Amino acid sequence: MAAGELEETRAQRVTDITDEPLEFIAPITGYEKEPLVSLEQAAKPLVKILPTIESRVYVAKQKCRKPADNLTQDESAAIMLYTMGWQPRNECLYFVLNETLRASERDETLKPWYLYIRLFLNALFRLSPLQKTVYRGVRLDMSNRYIKGETIVWWGFSSCTTSVDVLKSKTFLGETGNRTIFNLHCQSARSIRNHSYFPAEEEVLLLAATQFKVVGCLKQGDLHIIQLEETLPPVPLLQPVPIIVPASSMSVKTMYFTDIAIDARWAQNGITIVGGCEASEATNQLHSPLGLYIDEEGTMFIADEVNQRIVKWKSVAMSSEVVAGNKGKGDRLDQFNTPTDTIVDKEGNSLIICDWGNQRVMRWSLRIGTTNGEILISNIRCFGLTMDDQRFLYVSDQEKHEVRRYKIGETTGIVVAGGNGKGDRLNQLNWPRYIFVDQDYSVYVSDCWNHRVIKWAKGAKEGIVVAGGRGKGNALNQLSLPNGLFIDSSGSVYVAEGGNNRVTCWRKGATHGELAVGGNGEGSRPNQFNYPEALSFDCHGNLFVVDNSNHRVQSFSFEKNELL
Repeated sequence: MAAGELEETRAQRVTDITDEPLEFIAPITGYEKEPLVSLEQAAKPLVKILPTIESRVYVAKQKCRKPADNLTQDESAAIMLYTMGWQPRNECLYFVLNETLRASERDETLKPWYLYIRLFLNALFRLSPLQKTVYRGVRLDMSNRYIKGETIVWWGFSSCTTSVDVLKSKTFLGETGNRTIFNLHCQSARSIRNHSYFPAEEEVLLLAATQFKVVGCLKQGDLHIIQLEETLPPVPLLQPVPIIVPASSMSVKTMYFTDIAIDARWAQNGITIVGGCEASEATNQLHSPLGLYIDEEGTMFIADEVNQRIVKWKSVAMSSEVVAGNKGKGDRLDQFNTPTDTIVDKEGNSLIICDWGNQRVMRWSLRIGTTNGEILISNIRCFGLTMDDQRFLYVSDQEKHEVRRYKIGETTGIVVAGGNGKGDRLNQLNWPRYIFVDQDYSVYVSDCWNHRVIKWAKGAKEGIVVAGGRGKGNALNQLSLPNGLFIDSSGSVYVAEGGNNRVTCWRKGATHGELAVGGNGEGSRPNQFNYPEALSFDCHGNLFVVDNSNHRVQSFSFEKNELL
């Protein structure tokens, strides 16, 4: 294909907005139960529709022999195949796929696409969601179809650019005549540059069935600018797929041990991904949340304290569901009394939950239909917990001011931190909250009322202070009511400070911390917290913080690609 035709094909993906029906049609579904197969197998049902697809698959696989972002060769090639484009358009993958997705009657015509969509979505969902502004455009006046305040859906996969200047070229919109630029504030877009047939372009892809609210329209001569904001539908319009991650790319740890570059930075304005309204018991809202666990696929499990439940939030579907509790405060096996923290035991396919008010640790199966939990450990004022790669469970006890390690099924455990009464000596703790275990099985404890983070090496009789320890204060060499913890591979300690409404990073051996996010006083603005609790990172380096008294979970996007 000539260079000009390639440019035209690429431009068509960014400018095919006129093909969108905008109205609500049936959700996209049917492919989610299909097996994950090779790209060659996924393409076979499409040969009658796309006669040259098998040769295109071969080229894509050859160009993706060293895939980026920990994707498999087939996953990377599935994305590249979408971006390739060829003539005639009615035999080109991206065009026919999107034409099918936009059809109001698609039940039968979508079936040959099931295997490809399954593979394509598995690849896209393994990429980090982007929370940023991107652009599309068309050489028409579209303002009469996008009315301020209305909600619309783009049913096809939508290619976008991160630079509005790209749209000025003659290949796209040019600079004269009727033109419409769409300014899109997205939450779930994916950068596909590393897998695109056009790697020089900063192409971003919106998932099929993305819903938007029309925020505003602006006219400047022949140029019309329409601002759209991605919104979360109450039910999935694009059925999510169960993500399959190759064993070689999965961490064997319960927690990620991400190595983050010393000059890493995060967006200073957080985006609310769960909750954010007033305290509420609605499924997509929270009431004074505490603990947070993020699995390899980016799914979150949140201890929703006052609502007495554990909420599961799927990043791929951007939807919440209750997976434990929600039966009111109580001591029955289907109830909680102040759940404070939770983790996922992958081998046991279950949640393990600190039921603080009932002084017990619960196990709750993740199998569909589970209605109650079982007691693992009793008579313990448990607050925080974690698990190492040997499936030993670590639990902090705020009554005995200690952390114990348990073998699953045993109820006694051994002390691995504290255990010498309440106090501020190096062999003592005072109101231990969250805990973290590193690769060497050292235990890190947020020693809340001592305003420090203390590290106990395996077998140690006392700990060493790795953050704070200079009294309560807001100087960068102090902490105030430390809560959630994360330790990366280099030994850097990230800690959420409830008293200072900030997250600080303490490098290994440092005597002071560095501000990561927050630190702008107590409040509900995007750059503020009102008593941050748990924190964690996903495998892409994005930071997530539970903002307790704002009843929300905030996401701070990683701004530099220096993950090692």
